Amino acid sequence: MSCNYRVFCLKQRGWTSVDENKPRSVLFGRCRIVEPWLSWELEVHTDEEQVVRQGRAMTYPFSFELMDNNKARFSSSSILPYYDTTLTDCMCFDFQVRKLPCKHIYRLAVELGLIEIIKGGYDLEALNEIKKSSDIDAELQQIKRQNSGMDKKCTPTTIDYDAKTAVFSGSGKKPYATTTESCTCRDYFVRRLPCKHIYRLRYELSKENE
Repeated sequence: MSCNYRVFCLKQRGWTSVDENKPRSVLFGRCRIVEPWLSWELEVHTDEEQVVRQGRAMTYPFSFELMDNNKARFSSSSILPYYDTTLTDCMCFDFQVRKLPCKHIYRLAVELGLIEIIKGGYDLEALNEIKKSSDIDAELQQIKRQNSGMDKKCTPTTIDYDAKTAVFSGSGKKPYATTTESCTCRDYFVRRLPCKHIYRLRYELSKENE
């Protein structure tokens, strides 16, 4: 990959530093990007289910061994003897089903110095700036959630059009109860700003009124 092309890609994905060798660190989900990691679109890391996996990457009691060519071998909790992991692929069940970064991939990225995973996962200063905005829905972080809300995976399980509420499948066993102003998902609980479920419910209600 040429340097100019790499810099172009980074700028397209939100890097703003003029230092072509080491751009400014940026926070996506709980990931602080400290070195170029072009394997995934950066917005992927802001999804709530990815934030959960980022946390597990630093707390799950697996053992691992770093190998050549940016690979690692992680201990397995399944019938497989181990999970071989790269920055784009993993043998674990979670990755094979979702085809999105699992906790092993995130931990490998940490060990290779591409990212740091911070506690809490939200930039409080940035959240306060959004809350002060005269048009919250036009803020970049909110637009990302609007786009995520339109994903097929974010289709509500049920909608009560009279009560203007909906139920969404959660990342765990318990579903999310959503209104046009609140949601029981972690993203809303922490940020107190519209999450992807709220945006999706608002969209579904707007279609009903057309």
